[in-house]
Amino acid sequence: MEAPDWWRDTVVYQIYPVSFKDTTGNGKGDLNGITSKLPYLKDLGVEVVWLSPVYASPMVDMGYDISNYREIYPDFGSMADWERMVEEAHRIGLKVVMDLVVNHTSDQHEWFQDAKNGGPKKDWYIWRRKNKEGKEPNNWGAIFGGSCWEWNDKLQEYYLHVFDVSQPDLNWENPVVREAVWDVMRFWLDKGCDGFRMDVINCISKTPGFPDAPVTDPQNPYQYGLIHRFNGPKVADHLLEMHEKVLRYYPNAFTVGEAPGVKSAEQALPLVKNGVPLQMLFHFEHMYIDHQPGKTCFNYKPWKLTELKDVLGKFMEFNQANGGWDSLYLENHDQPRIVSRWANDGLYRDVSSKMLAIFHATGRGTLFLYQGQEIGMANPTSWDFDELRDLEEIQYYEAVEAKNGDIQDALKQIQRIGRDNSRTPMQWNADVNAGFTSGTPWIKVNQDYKAWNVEAQSTSSGMSVLKFWKLVLRNRKEHPGLIRGKFEMVDYENENVYAYTRTDAIGQYLIVCL
Repeated sequence: MEAPDWWRDTVVYQIYPVSFKDTTGNGKGDLNGITSKLPYLKDLGVEVVWLSPVYASPMVDMGYDISNYREIYPDFGSMADWERMVEEAHRIGLKVVMDLVVNHTSDQHEWFQDAKNGGPKKDWYIWRRKNKEGKEPNNWGAIFGGSCWEWNDKLQEYYLHVFDVSQPDLNWENPVVREAVWDVMRFWLDKGCDGFRMDVINCISKTPGFPDAPVTDPQNPYQYGLIHRFNGPKVADHLLEMHEKVLRYYPNAFTVGEAPGVKSAEQALPLVKNGVPLQMLFHFEHMYIDHQPGKTCFNYKPWKLTELKDVLGKFMEFNQANGGWDSLYLENHDQPRIVSRWANDGLYRDVSSKMLAIFHATGRGTLFLYQGQEIGMANPTSWDFDELRDLEEIQYYEAVEAKNGDIQDALKQIQRIGRDNSRTPMQWNADVNAGFTSGTPWIKVNQDYKAWNVEAQSTSSGMSVLKFWKLVLRNRKEHPGLIRGKFEMVDYENENVYAYTRTDAIGQYLIVCL
């Protein structure tokens, strides 16, 4: 029988479906491609598969703009394909977690189509009139650029979109909206989904009154950032209602909430204490250490190892003492490849990837791997504008160009930190297009695929990165102290060594990363 807190010990593998495996030749990954690779994931040591959105969508933001929560995006396949994938996953002992994107919908969703025309669902979204100066209600800047507010001429009001203009925010103050979300969750759980990763879930409550954000960029009328848009006073209330109305009826369901702007374990604790209402969060503080405060990710800030220790070590130690639990992640669909970002993707790529594997897999928390991380995939060495596919990158580049800025520097920053770096196709073998597709890939394949791929690392005579990851995951399972043992940082002040211990009744483990 499965332990109630099985999720603490598990290993989760995130799949970005459009880039994982194509079986149709259209250049885009699909559900049948995922099904074909489930044995590979099982052999790797994975126990939970998390899919980035596969719902119906116009794909402005690669599926994080959903137009129908109960349909599959046609390029990914059909609902029957999804059902077959889940059935096969369950047969071989894998769970399947879906991406729940309910802070906003696509502007093509029937809910918003009704709302923008003044129909009964108008109050399902957030609307405000012009301010006294005849402008936007406040100075909030959207995550992808410009204002958070878009004018609707018919209604003579603005609607709020914290992200792209095509992603209007739902009004979680409306109990009917919350009930609609609960219905979506029940629909997928009843179909066999094993839980949810919840996209920007702490954005579902905003600061009452929608006050202006602090001015961090005087040259810009719209202030970039998370203040007032995230971490409103009702986040915990809404999630507790979610638990009461839905999750408690599915006691084995997996839950992790994405929570940018949650800056400390103390702030996170009400959302995860003893696994209620959520089991864990993705905070972003370790992902922000190379960002200039109050600016986009494309503004680099040098960082020190002690900063990373202060974030991760203190999160783990606080949660350990107070009934919280951590998520362990270094990569995902929104972050560049970690070996390129934090380590060395040149001469020392192999050993850097292995060091990061040890560091990643032995912290206190549930382990999340992103596709390709297990073979040490790296950022491409460069990007041209016509190769870009990500909305955030394209809007950043165009904003620099519009100001007659340095577009070569813009491309350099995109290569360093842009989201397309993690979205290049999975590198299966040295065949054409890395074995990802027989057609034309929707995004370019990293040029290093002939040397860095699953097949080469599976058949190599030495200890490849892939083989090393399998060893690490096996050792993690065989030594529970590496998962649930006491966590304690060693030498917080050392700028050259990241070290900590894990201790249980059997013994103590010392992990040292240089």
